[in-house]
Amino acid sequence: MSSMQEVNPRVLGIRDPVSLQSLAARITEEIAQGGQKPFQRVLDVSSGDPHRAGMPPLSFARQVLAVCLYPELLKESSFPPDVRQRAQKLLGVCNGGSVGSYSSSSCGIPQIQKSVAEFITRRDGGVASDPEDIIFSSGSQRTLMLVLHLLSSGNGSTQTGVLTPLPCPHTLPMLLDEVGVKSVPYRLLEERGWALDLEELHCALEAARGHCEPRAIYISNPGNPTGHVQDLKTIEEVIRFAASERLVLLVEEVYQDSVFGQDKKFLSYKKVLFEMGASYSERVEMVSFHSISTGTMGECGLRGGYMEVINMDLLVKNFLMSMQAPCSPPVLPQLALELMVNPPSPGDASYEVFTQEILQRAETLSQNAQRACEFLNDVPGMSCQPAMGGLFLYPRLHLPAEIIQEAKVRLQADVLYCKKLLEEEGVCLGPGSENGHDDDNYHIRRTEMSSVQEVNPRVRGIRHAVNLQSLAAQISEQIAQGEQKTFKEVIDLSSCDPHRAGMPPISFVRQVLSMCCYPELLKEDSFPLDVKQRTQKLLDACKGGSIGSYSSLTVGLPPIQRSVAEFLTRRDGGISSNPEDIIFSNGSQKTLAIMLHLLSSEDGKTQTGVLTPLPCPHTLPMLLDEVGVKLVPYRLVEEQGWALDLEELHRALVTARRECEPRAIYISNPGNPTGHVQDRETIEKIIHFAASERLILLVEEVYQDSVFGQDKKFVSYKKVLFEMGVSYSETLEMVSFHSISTATIGECGLRGGYMEVINLDPAVKNFLFKAPTSPSILSQLVMEIMVNPPVLGDASYEEYTQEILLRAETLSQNAGRACELLNSLPGMSCQPAMGGVFLYPRLHLPADIMKEAEMLRLTADILYCQMLLEEEGICLGPGCENVQDDENFHIRLCVLAPPAVLEDALTRLRSFHLRLLNRPH
Repeated sequence: MSSMQEVNPRVLGIRDPVSLQSLAARITEEIAQGGQKPFQRVLDVSSGDPHRAGMPPLSFARQVLAVCLYPELLKESSFPPDVRQRAQKLLGVCNGGSVGSYSSSSCGIPQIQKSVAEFITRRDGGVASDPEDIIFSSGSQRTLMLVLHLLSSGNGSTQTGVLTPLPCPHTLPMLLDEVGVKSVPYRLLEERGWALDLEELHCALEAARGHCEPRAIYISNPGNPTGHVQDLKTIEEVIRFAASERLVLLVEEVYQDSVFGQDKKFLSYKKVLFEMGASYSERVEMVSFHSISTGTMGECGLRGGYMEVINMDLLVKNFLMSMQAPCSPPVLPQLALELMVNPPSPGDASYEVFTQEILQRAETLSQNAQRACEFLNDVPGMSCQPAMGGLFLYPRLHLPAEIIQEAKVRLQADVLYCKKLLEEEGVCLGPGSENGHDDDNYHIRRTEMSSVQEVNPRVRGIRHAVNLQSLAAQISEQIAQGEQKTFKEVIDLSSCDPHRAGMPPISFVRQVLSMCCYPELLKEDSFPLDVKQRTQKLLDACKGGSIGSYSSLTVGLPPIQRSVAEFLTRRDGGISSNPEDIIFSNGSQKTLAIMLHLLSSEDGKTQTGVLTPLPCPHTLPMLLDEVGVKLVPYRLVEEQGWALDLEELHRALVTARRECEPRAIYISNPGNPTGHVQDRETIEKIIHFAASERLILLVEEVYQDSVFGQDKKFVSYKKVLFEMGVSYSETLEMVSFHSISTATIGECGLRGGYMEVINLDPAVKNFLFKAPTSPSILSQLVMEIMVNPPVLGDASYEEYTQEILLRAETLSQNAGRACELLNSLPGMSCQPAMGGVFLYPRLHLPADIMKEAEMLRLTADILYCQMLLEEEGICLGPGCENVQDDENFHIRLCVLAPPAVLEDALTRLRSFHLRLLNRPH
């Protein structure tokens, strides 16, 4: 991908962000280094980020989250009793009682889905909400992206179109570009306070037909960035319009709790839809979006949101779940959502403080909006419609001709205005062109605080998840309700989720995170000094000193990019790493998805292909399906401990070139799920192969801290690449991936990862910076702790070292013990693992089991795992998830668990396996 021609055309079409935040960050850095400016600090009021602007977080929310992060605080009497009770309740719905575990389903934690559904039912006066219609994700933008991806199809006159308001939320245009959906603009009426006009909707729709295929209409209510609040009549008109034109309603209602206009109140589209009668309520397809970035909560940096899907075909809805499956939603934002929909009630110890904070925030928002509007209307060359809700004002600029002429040379006039304002006065506003305004009416943005056939063919092609976790959750629920089983609890060892299995989190990590979440804890004497010092350092890296603020850049916080780059330089013996090559995201799977999206293009023989090991990580096949990349399999050699064979790579490549265009090779080292650790000679051969075949190296190194095989050590691909000389180190394109889900940290539920991009063309790399959403702050802080643990002399060093050593010893001993037992069983063989967290034993099953599986239309490994789960309560991963699609059936077993838990699981597995082999034929 050394040229722009090799980039996915859809990615090429993403418009460039204005990126005044980068300029604001640079000016802030200059001030910090002593640069003289006519202002002391930059004020950024361009986005709805109240914490960045200095608004404090809600005490109750942060107290509960802090206790969930560090449950030792449950013993602290300084916290109100309802805080501790709520934290205990929320920890009870997390797998393993930990926020570090993955969500129990790809849509979210069922108990919190239920809480959100109950909130919606209360809000809408009894109109029922089904918990199964609630889908969580890392922010409302991510949930919207899933739906748009579902709708997206066609090109030219058949390309999917979405009717989009002008102005619209400033992240929406880039989101539409990214998923290949055409924006069909309908103009809001500025002179009527940015009201929606039905005639304009009809005109926009008619004008679009013939150029694209409009399939949805996007609504923002209260309006972002206009502050307009729609009345009942308008909502009914829009619903009738959508029904008559068979359009899906996409309704963003993020600021529903921030309505302050006189005689104005928020009405949800769902409530109105259901009050219009069955002819509408039973057939209009609608998706509504909400978020913890809302005006009340303001937890933008935690990245959490949900959508409620209404009247969507069940098969279509299943595709949404399939798309979510490779990257389950982070746990902590789900807990914040639960707190948002279930705040303290009268009689609770925190009720009075919570109510005062909410009222103060509401009054501040209303008064600020009125004061700012009056001020702006008094400024010559500016006019502003009053806002009735939301967080923004959207004033119009009446600029002199010479400014417009100056701008035409290189910028739009609103961008030039905002740039000059930032440079001369240190105030960062949003130019209206980001909100889709492309005419000569310049504005600035300021915050005050259906059927399966209509589904995107790529989405239809996503393979179905086996989803034994749903069956495991169902069995656990049956046990909780008193149903008798032959076992007391389900043990899930199908994925690397150490907290779910019962491994405790690392104390230093959780202490620092709880303090970052609730900085009042800095006053407590019970925490070690280095914990307090690290907390302060990390809060200083956050905008507004709060984890509730957005990242300063879409790729992450610059100080933490530097920390990761320094760690990589140390790890690789001085080989330099550039902080600007580090890109954060919500998990290594998400960063990989971004990279694959960049590579993906065409169909048929020109479709992008990626050489993929068999077996591969179980989430990878669905990820490749989702972005439209063809999986090109190369088989690892089981009898050689799952080693990679160069001859097999060549065979796979030659075979693939008849069917697609291979452009990359995916490597997992240490191997997931095989546990194989590559030696230097193998790595050199692969680098030479990739270079000679002009393939990009995609190297997943998540388990680099978990190597325990005798005489084995982890060597990074980057280190070997640079030691092979400039003919490789300056030409071979490589991307490496790491994550906080690693065995050492094990914070799977916090969803954080990074990639380092090497030798990518700068113009190509810029496309990676065009993400419409920024990564979670908290997961970036965990990343910083992971790469900079306590050192000798720190107060936490001894405890931290003991915890890490215990985890390493447990992993090594468990892997040895489990492999020994599995190899002692008839009908099973297992290669020893040298690293990672999995064993991947082979099943040698009798013919009758194979026949039974065939009759049930299951693969034999799925039938084996399903029976094991139902009879013994042990949840393992079937090898077909790792794309073992031949007659060599395997199962996947995570060995990172407390020894007693693993021993219990192995005993039950042994009992089941022998019983299965000895049953009458």
